[in-house]
Amino acid sequence: MSEDDELKALERKAYRSIFDDGIWDLFMGLIILSIGLSTFIGTILNLPEGWDTIIPVLIMNIIAFLIFYLGKKFITIPRMGFVKFGPKRKVKQLKLKIFLLFMFLVNIILLFIPLTGVLRNIQIQPLMLTLVLGLGAFTLPFCVVPYYLEFTRLYFYAFLAGIGLFLTEMLNPIVSSPLDIILSFAITGGAIVIIGLYYFIRFLKKYPLSE
Repeated sequence: MSEDDELKALERKAYRSIFDDGIWDLFMGLIILSIGLSTFIGTILNLPEGWDTIIPVLIMNIIAFLIFYLGKKFITIPRMGFVKFGPKRKVKQLKLKIFLLFMFLVNIILLFIPLTGVLRNIQIQPLMLTLVLGLGAFTLPFCVVPYYLEFTRLYFYAFLAGIGLFLTEMLNPIVSSPLDIILSFAITGGAIVIIGLYYFIRFLKKYPLSE
């Protein structure tokens, strides 16, 4: 193996090690969990219809972003250091940041669409509509993230998030709201959070903070 290949292999290993802390898993799990708990939290807070979903989702998304940012800054970097990657990975990271900002804005818009009543005018079966919305709003963007990050676990999370709306629609006649969305999103998001906590605890044990 040439010196250049060895450097690329070391860079790839260092790049993938940034996911050992489980913070990305916690972030994705909390995003999905926020959808599952939104209606339940909105009911407890006695929020008006429509806002009972939007406000809890926004609050939990902000919490997820704070956990991600503060966790990386005050837990991961002090233990692993800060790695400067080559130009190609820097370009990838920049594209990912732009894409995440774009998807954040798109999801904010999607949250407000139900308030407009537009969906009532769409002549399509509810199951098919929820499947298309789930795959388009969750699976597709969530698959772009692991592509740029080279983080394969996120593909599985993307699939779970994408079928959430579809499962909610299927469960609604059986268990009704809000149990339908809790079963389809909260349990899935909670499972991902538990996976993230496992990696996070393992990371703390593997990389204790030096004095």
